[in-house]
Amino acid sequence: MPRPAPHRAQERDTRIDSLRGIAIVLMIAGHVIGGMHVAASSGWTFSYALFADLRMPLFTALSGFVYGPRPVSSLPAYGPFVWKKTRRLLVPLVTVGSLFIVLQSLVPGTNSDVALSEIWRLYVFGMGHFWFLQAIFLIFLVVGLADAAGWLQFRGAGPWLLAFAALAAVCIRVPLQWDIFSVSRAIYLLPFFMAGYLLSQGALDRAASVKKLMPCVALILLTVRGNVVSGLIVLPQAVDSALGVTLGLTGVASLILWRDYIRWKPLAWLGVFSFGIYLFHIFGSASARMLLAGLGVEKVKSRLVV
Repeated sequence: MPRPAPHRAQERDTRIDSLRGIAIVLMIAGHVIGGMHVAASSGWTFSYALFADLRMPLFTALSGFVYGPRPVSSLPAYGPFVWKKTRRLLVPLVTVGSLFIVLQSLVPGTNSDVALSEIWRLYVFGMGHFWFLQAIFLIFLVVGLADAAGWLQFRGAGPWLLAFAALAAVCIRVPLQWDIFSVSRAIYLLPFFMAGYLLSQGALDRAASVKKLMPCVALILLTVRGNVVSGLIVLPQAVDSALGVTLGLTGVASLILWRDYIRWKPLAWLGVFSFGIYLFHIFGSASARMLLAGLGVEKVKSRLVV
């Protein structure tokens, strides 16, 4: 019997890194636009609102896509998996997040009203952009346990699509106000994680018609969103939420399905550092505020938008 080949470090997928680069550009752009305090009629504000349904859903779907090929295989493997995600997500929440709150309280010109005595709110509710660490951690807990128990071993795409519909219905019709540990945002992002998971299994790879149709549907929905942002169309809250979820699902699915045509080295290079950029980008704006304040530029504020 031939001996197995030695284990090699897995090479990075430049297509996925390129998509990560797109996600981080959209997120940073949203932050910059939010900090500019531009008029509601500005094109910058329009572009920010136009892509709001894609920014964090794309991050989340890529997490599901990367997790999908290596799910938790058994209940004994669940404990080490949770510990790994704790180190990956909750340790930065406590360390980088705490530093962020301290700087917000010390740097002049910020619009944060949180005192250091309320830093505990960061760990319980999530603050700034750190809510995503809590939400994605909860998603990994739930999906990992479902995998370990064998609940996600579906055959075909039908059960998955029904699960998406049920999850989307929860997002649309059950708005959660009790957002301890960002649980409501985790519920909102869960369908996008599962979409990435499904796409990683190749369930739609042979559905050529779906692959061609998906971007068309996404572009139509994006056009509708543009008309809503412009005020040309007014939708009821439930319909607007349904539009956001559907646009997010079709948009991220289109990007992942057509990832072979999105490979671009500058984006891929940026995507390699996307997690670090997400964690630390706020400190760049804080340093800029300190510099501007030292130069006598007053009333420079920042608003973190993700």
